[in-house]
Amino acid sequence: MNLLIAVVEDEEHLEDFLSALVELDVTGLQVLNSASVVEVLAREAPIFAGLRQLITRPTAESKTLVGIAPRDVLPDLSRLLKKIGLEIDQPGTGYAVQVPLGGAIGHLDFDGE
Repeated sequence: MNLLIAVVEDEEHLEDFLSALVELDVTGLQVLNSASVVEVLAREAPIFAGLRQLITRPTAESKTLVGIAPRDVLPDLSRLLKKIGLEIDQPGTGYAVQVPLGGAIGHLDFDGE
């Protein structure tokens, strides 16, 4: 059982990420609105307004997916995204990480271990 965190930097790819994860039986995800630290500082602290020049993405808004994966899904997620022409290792696409969990309580949307 793993904690899965995926950041989708381009919202146009959100459906691709979600479809791939559902295909991998990762269905208990939460979708959160998110922004980079650079964007938040540039927007909220006028002294950091010059940081906007460092933002290379067309939009600084992103989506963060958080949930429990029943197994190691990263290799299969990468494969499925590549299959539809989305190279996750390209800048501005997003990224995903997994952290092993020692346990969880509450209702999980899969038949976990």
